[in-house]
Amino acid sequence: MVSFRLLLAALALLVVAPVGAPVVAAAPPAPAGLAQCQAPAAGSFVVLGSGQHRGEPTALLMQERWFPDGRIEGVRYLREGRRFSEDRYTGRVRPDAACWALVERQGRPRVSLVLAPTEVLSLRYVSQAPGSCSPALLDGLVTSQQQGQSWADGRWQANAVVQREWWQAGEVRGLAVMNYAGNPDRVTYSGRLQLGNNCLGRMTQRDSKGIYYNYRVVVLAKGGGYIYLQTDPDDLTLGLLQHQR
Repeated sequence: MVSFRLLLAALALLVVAPVGAPVVAAAPPAPAGLAQCQAPAAGSFVVLGSGQHRGEPTALLMQERWFPDGRIEGVRYLREGRRFSEDRYTGRVRPDAACWALVERQGRPRVSLVLAPTEVLSLRYVSQAPGSCSPALLDGLVTSQQQGQSWADGRWQANAVVQREWWQAGEVRGLAVMNYAGNPDRVTYSGRLQLGNNCLGRMTQRDSKGIYYNYRVVVLAKGGGYIYLQTDPDDLTLGLLQHQR
């Protein structure tokens, strides 16, 4: 499983690790001119990223809450090659007095790097507003641009997709223009979101060729769109779809 030791760049150097795990080595000193770091802010975040794990493609989608005392609690969706897993985790965040990278003055995380010899993986943090989510947050036009990998002919091959979707009451109809391993195509599709607690959900879509697609989804509570991780073994895709308002 992907190591959860991270080097985060915000106003502070932040190291996140499972409870009881060793802390990674300190980062290089901050370049001259960067502001002093503030303590990490409490709040909720959606975390996403893709890279390599032991030579296979990997992707992560997590929603986590940071507490004022430094504790972290979250739900993680993970793809490693053709395998999918889901689990809950806890951890801690520890600030460094010297800034490693200056990103935002409120001390909120923006990017991170996994520190493990078997992974090449960086992550992006998106602030998640407090409160519950409803399917109505997605009503209207949603668009996306994404890249992933598909298993074909005994190896992973690149894919890229752009989508234009129309949402209404948790149901979606869309158009996808795609290129899988150099084979361009376009399809229409439809699907429905099953939204549970804490803005987490599942989605199944069926395209005009009769192919089904399955995803784990995190809806953005501000109504900005949603983020998904595909669970079908032969397609490893992490997507951020943004609402057009």
